[in-house]
Amino acid sequence: MPTVPVPRPAYSQARENLVKAIPPKIICLLACGGWDCRYEGPACWRPSQQAVQGLFSHWVTDDIVAMARPSSHLIKKYNIIEQFQQLNIKSIINMQLPGEHAHCGPPLEPDTGFTYSPQTFMENNIFFFNFGMPDFGVSSLVGMMDGVKVLAFAVKEGKVAVHCHAGLGRTGVLIACYLVYTLRVSPSEAVHYVRIKRPCSIQTRDQISLVFDFARLLGPQLAQYPDLSLRHGAQFTLLQYLHRQALLLHGQEARTLRHTPKVMYLLCGRLTALALGLPASPEVHAELERRAELRALGRAVRETLVAKQYLPLHREVHWGSWGGSGSVSSWDEPEGFLERKRQVLLDKRSYSDSDLSKITVKQVRLTSGLDWEYTQIKSNSICHTRRTQQV
Repeated sequence: MPTVPVPRPAYSQARENLVKAIPPKIICLLACGGWDCRYEGPACWRPSQQAVQGLFSHWVTDDIVAMARPSSHLIKKYNIIEQFQQLNIKSIINMQLPGEHAHCGPPLEPDTGFTYSPQTFMENNIFFFNFGMPDFGVSSLVGMMDGVKVLAFAVKEGKVAVHCHAGLGRTGVLIACYLVYTLRVSPSEAVHYVRIKRPCSIQTRDQISLVFDFARLLGPQLAQYPDLSLRHGAQFTLLQYLHRQALLLHGQEARTLRHTPKVMYLLCGRLTALALGLPASPEVHAELERRAELRALGRAVRETLVAKQYLPLHREVHWGSWGGSGSVSSWDEPEGFLERKRQVLLDKRSYSDSDLSKITVKQVRLTSGLDWEYTQIKSNSICHTRRTQQV
């Protein structure tokens, strides 16, 4: 079965090492252009590369725009605040550390260390969040999880603008991890999709590795029920489940469901409403709407990857119980690793939906002379077997 190619870094190893060794001022002057930095205004960019006029920017999803950093000068000259309001952008996420790229474009604001004052946005009812990552670098997995949960929360409130300096490396990493978090796609699919929408995104080996590490962190947290029908099925306690849920949820929802599994909360609320003849609660309606939006986004991601030949045309997308897609790829590693990884999964003590998707259509020859074909029904995450006579 065709696999999604593993993303390659945009920079060679030598260039990455050189960037880390050169002083920041020299990078600004030589690599970026100093005062004439191409990322500090629209001069070098076509209108199609300015989703927000005056800024090098692209819509990655219908709700998230990736962009170069704004500045007080650009905010005033191109009416960035008014554009945000017209585009329904309700939040801005800054991936920079204060004081960086001080020699690119206009001087930094002395009270913030950025090219603009966050207060400018907040005074206009636009939320501001800062998740600083080193330039050409990465954050911790915990820090990335926090950023992704805040991005997921912000998307519920309206559209979101994400930026670092150029809006490519760190910005792309956050958005790719968000896609893994919300759609349960593979890290390769997430990186390729972001690069299709925002060319040259996710630049270094460390940044690509962070997306893969984030997916590995997320995977074990997604199992909602232990599959005791499997020979090696393993139970987990309510406390263990709540710890995993706490890692995934954010804000008011996390506080409300501190002691209650989300699936039970929604199910019991719905059953109570049916028993009393009442309409479904606002929480249930909001969850259903959110999942419908994620299905639409999942379809858009898949269609984009199919169009660019990262996915085969005949593959179908399957929707799991979390409202996103099961991974529509098979593996992120080269073909030589497939058999070994399938065997590892077959020997595991418990399985997540993503695990089951990776052992789909795996045939095992039994001593009785019969073949058993293992398949997965992803719509309800049940694994069943079909017996076929050996030819």
